Amino acid sequence: MSDAGLHSSQKQIQGHILTPQLRQSLRILQVPATELLATIHEELAGNPLLEEVDGSGAPLSDSAEPVSAESDSEGEGSKELRLGDDDFDALKRMKEDWDDSYYEEVRSQGYSADDEDRRRHQLESVTGDASLSEHLLNQSRLATSDPEVLQAIDHLVNALDERGFLEEDLSSLALAQQLDYGKVLEAHGLLLGFEPAGIGARNLQECYLAQLRAQGKDSTDAVRLVTEAWEPLMARRLDECARLLSLSPDGMRAALDVLARLETAPARRYRRDENRPVTPDATVVRGANGKWQVTLDDRHVPRLRIAPAYKDMLAGRALSDKDREYILERMKQGRFLIGAIEERQRTLERLAHILINRQADFFEEGPSKLKPLTMADVAVELGVHETTVSRAAANKWMMTPWGLREFRSFFSSGVAMEDGGSVAATGVQELIADLLAREDTSAPLSDEAITAELQKKGVKIARRTVAKYREALGQPSAHMRRRRL
Repeated sequence: MSDAGLHSSQKQIQGHILTPQLRQSLRILQVPATELLATIHEELAGNPLLEEVDGSGAPLSDSAEPVSAESDSEGEGSKELRLGDDDFDALKRMKEDWDDSYYEEVRSQGYSADDEDRRRHQLESVTGDASLSEHLLNQSRLATSDPEVLQAIDHLVNALDERGFLEEDLSSLALAQQLDYGKVLEAHGLLLGFEPAGIGARNLQECYLAQLRAQGKDSTDAVRLVTEAWEPLMARRLDECARLLSLSPDGMRAALDVLARLETAPARRYRRDENRPVTPDATVVRGANGKWQVTLDDRHVPRLRIAPAYKDMLAGRALSDKDREYILERMKQGRFLIGAIEERQRTLERLAHILINRQADFFEEGPSKLKPLTMADVAVELGVHETTVSRAAANKWMMTPWGLREFRSFFSSGVAMEDGGSVAATGVQELIADLLAREDTSAPLSDEAITAELQKKGVKIARRTVAKYREALGQPSAHMRRRRL
């Protein structure tokens, strides 16, 4: 019989380390234009060698005074920051190949899928507050150890819309991601039990049921109202609901009171403040030559330089070894920050040009012409990893001939067309919105009628997909849209 108790052991592994410089670069890449200036000023406050200059190169303030190593709490510096002049390029390459190489390197050394999940969590959490996806993935690791189910949950979480609903059919997602359909079903069942209750639902009905189960109200009149009288409930035909369920007026009111307390958008409390000012990071206009041109907004991107006074100090011989080491380390930090800002702008500009080329029909004809596009496709063209594209597109806005749009709105799954091509899901939603805007409100279009109209336009789509897109547009069913004259 083996001895019970605690034991310690050591093992040596090889892997990448997320350096402070790399964290800084990822943070600057991800923040939107309106937050960039504040982020850079935070970095300026920690490095006395950096100063901000105006367009002519003159410093904006005279606050930069030579600082010795003893006057700074970080004067000793970190050995990790003793880097060469090509540090920025080296760390940039490490950022791009991180996801490609890490798992293959460590898998042979005994790392499990859980280890990989923790690594990815760290990579995606280096900036900003805890997100809904992080919250859900943390729960998934407690709910199951099956790597296939964990992978399926990961894809389901990535497919959630801003309300916390699933935008893709489970069968379509399994096929597109080459996942076992049974594992996807199992993953979806687990996701529906996560907090916040109702997350991952495919429609409002499923969302309500998940919340009622979480509250232990499986056998209540509220559940019966959702499962047995959903259509008349959505059409506000409350007398019909009461008759179907044999409920008294008091019983009906009590059931409705329970439903009124449920959340219609489970992801609501994880959403950021939508009332914040939005500044376009890029503006696209047609140039004199007839081609689309990209202009980046540099108003929130300060120009930085290493204060000349410190360069003069290094050129002299009066510095102690400790002061010289301190200035060299802060100088390297400053150069890396300047390089990270420049790389952010270059990446955004290249991303904008790729989006213009890939979505040329959108810029010419409007949102209904958006084509399917994945971040993986753009990553290949940019020569970076998919996670870099995700960060570059996060919280970024583009002013287009068709209004202000998020960079992420150009990425979408596709719906097949009769001619063998495809149209983006967001493009199909635009077509549905146009149909609903022109419908006769006394005889609104049913989902079947909308499906038929789309098929006339060559869009191959199922009725249930139309219903999902209609709900995503915030449009109720035909019964509820009908206006009686």
